[in-house]
Amino acid sequence: MSQHPIAGAASKDITPTWPVMLAGFGQRTKPNTGIRDRIHAKALYLSDHRECLLILTADILCVPKAVGEAVSDEIAARAGLAARQICVCASHTHSAPSPTDAGDGATGVSDYVAFLKAALVEVGLAAIAGARPARFRSGVGRCGFFFNRRKHGSPNLVDDRVAVLAVEDASTGGIASVLFGVGCHPVSLGWDNMEISGDFTGCAQSEIESRFPGAVALFFNTTEGNVVPASNPRFDALDPRGYIGSDYTRTMALGVELANEVTRVVEATEARPSLSLGAERADIKVRPSFSDMPADEARRLMDTSVSTIQEFLGRDYETRIPLAHLWAAASKEVIDRNLSEAEMRRFMIACCLMRRVAPRLSKPEGLAPVDVPIQVIRINDFELLTLPGEVLVEVGLEWSRRAGTETAFIIGLANSHLMYLPWVSNFAEPDALVRYETVSAGLEPNGIAVALDEGARMLIALRATARSVETRV
Repeated sequence: MSQHPIAGAASKDITPTWPVMLAGFGQRTKPNTGIRDRIHAKALYLSDHRECLLILTADILCVPKAVGEAVSDEIAARAGLAARQICVCASHTHSAPSPTDAGDGATGVSDYVAFLKAALVEVGLAAIAGARPARFRSGVGRCGFFFNRRKHGSPNLVDDRVAVLAVEDASTGGIASVLFGVGCHPVSLGWDNMEISGDFTGCAQSEIESRFPGAVALFFNTTEGNVVPASNPRFDALDPRGYIGSDYTRTMALGVELANEVTRVVEATEARPSLSLGAERADIKVRPSFSDMPADEARRLMDTSVSTIQEFLGRDYETRIPLAHLWAAASKEVIDRNLSEAEMRRFMIACCLMRRVAPRLSKPEGLAPVDVPIQVIRINDFELLTLPGEVLVEVGLEWSRRAGTETAFIIGLANSHLMYLPWVSNFAEPDALVRYETVSAGLEPNGIAVALDEGARMLIALRATARSVETRV
């Protein structure tokens, strides 16, 4: 008789008890005022006794490189895992504490980062320690409330798939954990919300756990970079008027709709006693965005951007407005003056470019390549590519095309955060230099193509070695 595959899951509340700056919206300049709903760090451990995998998720904006590395290193050292077997990712809620200590004294952030690291390590080790014989259900659902903000819905290019993996306790038959993912920004609560919340993805997790008592529901975001809930005001990513009017009733409704589809998939699929796992990791080098821009062009862009900001905020804005509050001041100007689409875009893009071009100007010799950690993970039929940032939907569709299956997904915001990760075609669009996602891209235009090429190579290797483990009598 072969050994039965095992799985374990754990959850920990990571809601802070002290005031802390929230992440996700530059319009906020003060710490949170309360708690709308609790947020959590969670872990799922899978093992077929030849290979194992640990997925950690958290209701936070992103996983900074320092956090991901510290957590992965400690768990690896204490549990005997390799880096390729550990994935740390985030839901991308815009109503959680900032996970990045920039050393600027932002209220409560340094304490929260230390607290978050410890919590992720704790749940990871707990999931490993609690692993039990398991069976597995998996499937792909559909969800219809996604809207492509970059294209203003024309065309409404989105990925409506819902990835669902449920773990069933082999001894009781009960659902022990549910891992699920979709591609959509959790921004149903906008920048006017000052309370901590997991947004609709947090609501969906809570709803799923209420339907399967004792289960741990874990969420990962896929290709949310240019996608928001269709219930949001129909504005571009740059426009602050698209992210106000928070309505928690709407947030809960979205969470329930997503939970309904996850529940349907879980209940419609048959439990399998087999588990096939594979995991590979590569840390590739890619040049950051603007790295190949000539210095004189970078200087021209900087001068033009500063001049545009002065036009709207006054020539003395730098003496009156801290750089950290520039986005908030610009947003107020857009709203107070009710700027046209063209004027709003010119103004807000100037604020983006000023900060994006600054690193290039500080390095006359050019910007050095950056580390891009990627993983390819196989869990039965699912073939997952992890990417370290906010992935646009075109990238996810390209990964599925290369894999040749609808069970191929991206896990975004994983192991590091390199800002937006558009596809090559996004940079070729005629308005790419006035669109938030391309101006705020973390890598050169061909960077993600390089990552997908490497991911495809690793997937071929994993497919060649795939085996499954199941109970045989």
